[in-house]
Parts: sequence; structure tokens; C-alpha cells
Amino acid sequence: MRPLQAGLSGRAPVARDVLVGRTPDILDDIGLPGVAAVIWKRDPVNAFRTWLAGLADEHLPVLRTVVPVHLVEAAVITACENYRTPLCVERDMLASDAAARALMFAKVLDIRLVRVRLDVSSEIMCPKFHVDNVAARLLCAYRGGGSEYVSDCAPDDEKRIRALPGGSVGLFRGRTWPGEEATGLLHRSPAMVSGSPARLLLVIDPAE
Repeated sequence: MRPLQAGLSGRAPVARDVLVGRTPDILDDIGLPGVAAVIWKRDPVNAFRTWLAGLADEHLPVLRTVVPVHLVEAAVITACENYRTPLCVERDMLASDAAARALMFAKVLDIRLVRVRLDVSSEIMCPKFHVDNVAARLLCAYRGGGSEYVSDCAPDDEKRIRALPGGSVGLFRGRTWPGEEATGLLHRSPAMVSGSPARLLLVIDPAE
């Protein structure tokens, strides 16, 4: 993690910038001064997206665990078995992708223990804009809409609200991010259309 520079004025500097890239190394830039979030904009494999779209809600894996980063894939596989997610290449892709994202997260934050969630919901989980009470959080909506974000200067300005593309990876600074900069970027869950399929969201936090 790159060191942050303290502000020269009496007030603490505030990070609000969002960087977007097409390659995973964009996540390394979360430590740059002024950067509150980085987004790896990627297009999911069509077969994987089609498989997830057709999967019954009750077979979407739910997971809440704290594990060393090298055990994330095994934890996701166990969750898939518990929820009878059909065994196939796409299920393997889900487990390996979650594990790869956890490895990237752990490398950027220089940690070994991660808190991993796979959230399945047909309702808005966090409807209000907020900053998470963690150092940083990785978010990836495998199915359904991505998280919405906006500067804390204009949380009620609909024209300034942006959304993380589905399947893309977002890394957001949290309230306890180290350094002098406060985090001035808010995010929330997207609105859910009544009767739409459940959302599947990967959430990774530091656990140490």
C-alpha cells in the first residue's frame, strides 16, 4: 500500500477521486493521494453471465466467513455445495474468481486474513449512502446491478450518482483507511425492481 501524504492546510485532506481502468493493476492505485475508489471495468464471460442469470435464487451460494486468503476458493466451493449450486465449469469459475479477487485485495492491503461474503438478496441491502467502517472494501456484483457511488458533497444530486458496472470490481476506501486523508466518497446498494431475480454480491473486507 502506498503511503499517503498529509495535507498542508489545517484541515485534513479528503479523498473523492474515482479511477477506472480496464486492467486489474488499477486496484494498486487505491493508495494514491486523493483517490477514494478504483474500478476495474471488466466484461464477464458470456457463458458465465448466462449461467448465473438462469440459476434459481435458492441455488445461489450464501457465504459469511473469515479465512486466510488461500482458503477462499475452498470456502466458496463449500457454500456452493451447501446451496446445491449445480456442479459445472461456471461454478468453478465463480469460486476461482472470488479467490482471485481476495488474493488481489490481500496483496494491495498487505494482509493475510480476509472476511468474505456472498450476499444474495431480492431487496436493497444498504439503501442509504454511507462509508464502510473498515479500511477498505472490495465489491463485485456477479448478478444484478453494481453499487452506486457519489461524492459526499452532493449525495442528493441524482445527476452525479454513478454505478459500478455489473461484473466489474470496485475497491473503496473505508472510514478507517490509514493516513491523513478522510474518505469523501459514499456508496449504496442499487434499487431493486420488484420481481427481479436476486442479486449476488461478493464483498471482501480485511479481517486483521
